Formats: sequence, structure tokens, C-alpha cells
Amino acid sequence: MNPFSRIYSPLYRHLVFPAVESVRGRRTHLYLKELREMPYLPREKLEEIRRDKLLKVVRYAYENVPFYKKLFDDRGLEVERVTGIEDLRKAGIIIDKELVRKAGDAILSPEYKKERLHSSGTGGSMGQPVVFYMTMDDWMMRMAIKYRGEEWVGKPLGTPTSIIWGHGPSDSIFKWMKYLLYWRIQNYQFLSAFDLSDEKILGYIRAIKMYGSEFLESYVTVAYEMAKVIDRYRVTPPQLRGILVGAEKLYDFQQELIEEVFGCPVYNRYGCTEFSNVASECKERRGRHINIDRGWVEVLDAGGEPVEDEVGDLVITDLDNFAMPLIRYRIGDRGILSTESCSCGINFPLLKDVVGRESQMLVTPQGRKMHDIYFIWLISRSPGLKRFKIVQKAPDLLDFFLVADGIHSKEDITAFIEDKLSELAGMGIKFRYHFVDEIPLTTSGKMLYFVSEVKQANE
Repeated sequence: MNPFSRIYSPLYRHLVFPAVESVRGRRTHLYLKELREMPYLPREKLEEIRRDKLLKVVRYAYENVPFYKKLFDDRGLEVERVTGIEDLRKAGIIIDKELVRKAGDAILSPEYKKERLHSSGTGGSMGQPVVFYMTMDDWMMRMAIKYRGEEWVGKPLGTPTSIIWGHGPSDSIFKWMKYLLYWRIQNYQFLSAFDLSDEKILGYIRAIKMYGSEFLESYVTVAYEMAKVIDRYRVTPPQLRGILVGAEKLYDFQQELIEEVFGCPVYNRYGCTEFSNVASECKERRGRHINIDRGWVEVLDAGGEPVEDEVGDLVITDLDNFAMPLIRYRIGDRGILSTESCSCGINFPLLKDVVGRESQMLVTPQGRKMHDIYFIWLISRSPGLKRFKIVQKAPDLLDFFLVADGIHSKEDITAFIEDKLSELAGMGIKFRYHFVDEIPLTTSGKMLYFVSEVKQANE
């Protein structure tokens, strides 16, 4: 830890963070204080708390949200008789991303003004954007949940950390500087995940060492690529206490190499745009503790019945979001609910594994590697683009398979793509466009929105 971080870390945790939150009229620090005790309550008490929260959100949704009023009535659900998740399951109450997209504003509570809600979008497994809304209060709760999970692995607020995530610099220098300042105040060093060439990774390694980071946060693919570069070039890795990964499936071979190269544990967590942090590992790493005070997680077999210690579909209910309730939402991933308990003292149940989508790397003619989420950030919100899939046929050729809405012109869609991906065109990559009526899904019901047919070196 560098001298500045040694002094600033506790100052941020105990003084700067509470002060900034209070000035901005936010309660994240207060929620974190309340939430710290929750995982250690007796399991009977935790079950009582989450059932009470479930009943509250179900009744609120029925009384205030048009989508759920119709859904519950159509399924013959008598809300006043609901006593738990079992009643919703028996009534066939279950939704997915496609239903949310079709519902539009009908799934929002009119008690909240849409323009005042915090929003986040996802390209989704169907290759089309869906926007999810929450109150700022709910967003603060989500952040507190994230901070709590990091404390479980010995990473309290203010710990010097490098985060390799998100997008590249904004066109506006002012906006980019503001973005960097936002992270730096929290004692984070922000590094973009969209350029993963060997040269860039080697530069990141030097930067992490100079910053004195104790933890690294990144996509699984990024941490794995860094480990391969360190191993290949025989450079000394940063001295970290841990690496937190998420957003992708972590395979054993990836975890083994990352831990061998960096010489520290990898902590896995599971989250998504719709619910943020769903489950996080503790120091024992026997599975991911499900934040049951925030969401109700079910694992269902092909018949829709709950299963444990075997793979099933993940269905999640948000217990805090009243602006846009998500009740028994099929997330599209599959997982395993463990019957084991953890010796760490946390009484939250364990999610043994999650079978999520794999990410691939775009390889440019110059050998530069770019994370596939690059495309979600840049083109998923293109006007008129319903679905898309991109296939890299060669280092200098991308085939775009596009499903248009029939309203916007094809020329407008391709112009938007070429504008957003002009950096790739500057590298000599050619684009071929194929407008199609439909894009086939995988056997698991998802769509891979980026597929590389280019063999990568050192695989």
C-alpha cells in the first residue's frame, strides 16, 4: 500500500464516505450499517423477514402496477391469501425479459415519476435492449449490498483497488475527468476493459503496482487474460490480497491459472443488471452467499419445481424494488442451490454454481483483443435495432446479422453502427451487414451476440 492509500483508506471509510453521502442526501452509509448485522441473524428470523418483504411487494404490485394486476387476475391468484413463494409458484406466476419488454410502462408503478427513477439497460440474451428502473433509494440499497459482500472477503470501503470494467474515454474530456474523479475519491483506479492487447495489459500491470492496489475487480475474461500475459512475459504480478470477478462464468481452469499467477484468492460473485449483486463469496469460498434480505432466489427444474444440489433455472424476486417490481423473474441463467452451510457464520444460503453465458474476445488485425461486451455498450441502443449477432469471420471482417423493427431505415441502423464502431474501421476491419427476419437461439434458449471464428494465439 502506498503512503497516501495507507492514510486515505480509513479516512474515506469513516469520514469522507459518510460526509459525501450526507451532503448528497443519500443513505448508503446508513443502509450499510443496518445490513451488516442481517447475515448473522438466526435462519428462522431471516426466513420471517424475507417472507414479510415478499408479501409486501406482491400486494403492492397488485394494488399499484397494471401489469401485475392483470397477471394475477388472469392466473386466479388471490393476493390476500398468499403466504409465501409457494403460492406464486402454484399459480404459475413467472415472468421473463420478453414479458418485461412487451409490458412497457405498465410494469412501472404510477406512484413514481419515471424521469426521476434510476435506470440501467441490458442487451440481454435476446440481443435487444431492455431498460430496468429503480428508485434512487433502491439503488443506494444495492450499493450497500455490494459493499457488504466485499467486507466478507476483507475488503472494506476505501481499500485501494484497481477496477478494470466498463467503457473507454468519453468524447468529452470534462466528462471523462469527472468519471475518473468519481472512482478516485473511492480509492479506485479505473482502467478500461475494452483494450486487452498484451501491451495494454502490461501497462495496466505497471499502473496497478504504482497505485498500490490491494484488490483487483474485473470481468472473468479480463483477469484471465492478465494472468496469461503475466505468465507469458514472466513479469512480476502486483501484490494483491484478492481478485473479485463477476459478469461471466468462472471456470476452474481460469481460476487455477489466475490464482497461481497472482498468488492470491479469486472471489466470485453473481449479479446482473436487473438485480445488481445477487450472491457473493466469503473468505471460505464454499459457494456464493445469496443476499436473501434483498432477493428471493429459486432454482427450478424443467417442470418448474424447486430443486437443490442440481442444475436448474434461476428465478429471482426483487424484495425492495417497488417502482418496477420483478416478481419471479426468469433471469436466463442456470445454477445450483447448495444444501450445505458455511463455517464463516453467515446464515445466508449458498449458490453453489451459476451457469452463465461465456464471453469471447474480438481480435483485431493488429492482434489487439477487445472484450465482447464492447458491442453491448456501443450498439445495443441503436434506433430500430431489435436484435443483433456479430460473427468475426477473420481478423479484418465482421458479419452483422441484424433484425430491424421495420420503422427505421436500414441505412440509419448501419450508419449508427459505423459511427459507434469507427475505431474498428480505422483498424482495417470491414463490416458486412445481413438484415434477417430472425436470429436462432442456442439450445439453452440464449443468443450469443458475438462469436469469434478467429483462432487466438496462446489458447
